[in-house]
Amino acid sequence: RRGRGSNAEKTDHFDKAVLNDFVYFKQFCTTPQNWILKFAKDTTLKVWTQKNSKSEIDVVKLWALVPTVSAETMYDVLHDPEYRTVWDDNMVEGYNVQVLDAYNDVGYYSAKSPVSLVASRDFCNQRSWFTDKSTGEYMIINHSVKHSKCPEKKGFIRAWSFLTGYYIKSEKTGCVIMYVTQADPRGWIPKMVINKVTTKFAPSLVERLVKAAIKYPEWKLTHNPNDKPWSNSEPST
Repeated sequence: RRGRGSNAEKTDHFDKAVLNDFVYFKQFCTTPQNWILKFAKDTTLKVWTQKNSKSEIDVVKLWALVPTVSAETMYDVLHDPEYRTVWDDNMVEGYNVQVLDAYNDVGYYSAKSPVSLVASRDFCNQRSWFTDKSTGEYMIINHSVKHSKCPEKKGFIRAWSFLTGYYIKSEKTGCVIMYVTQADPRGWIPKMVINKVTTKFAPSLVERLVKAAIKYPEWKLTHNPNDKPWSNSEPST
């Protein structure tokens, strides 16, 4: 079950993620059925795809073993909005639109296009998160919504995330990170091209994340070290 922000333009009412949503997301990440392996690098990185009825855009799943970064640090890097301006070279702008509760919010994110003659994209996404430090599990999921305070902007094509998320699990050394995405950049780009590019983009994203995460603990010491409002543990059931 995932909220779709129905009638969001009129009411800005959103279905907040609950525990079952994260149980579903974990199962979706960790179940091997229906995934087609597209890329493997030794025993440290794999990329799969699968199709579904939501879109011609493939669902992409990446698994990576990261022995140099703890699960908690990786989770913090994905959340910290100030640090994102440091490591995310593609970001044009990012900000919170509405806080729904301690585990759900709506946010805006725009990114410049890495390719000339292709317009930049932006998103209005509902984001939800969950942690269970007893099992060393951390999750962040999002999907696109419409919001009256997040209108389309000139110079950007509004992209759409059907489901995008991270499942991070502590290991004896470091962590495992799983990244799942099904997102339509919209515009004129053929779906076949999007599917091919996304499978190549996912490893580069995780590579940038790992580099950023290695530097994060030292950076955070001098940038509001106790400010981690995302560290709440469990949403409602």
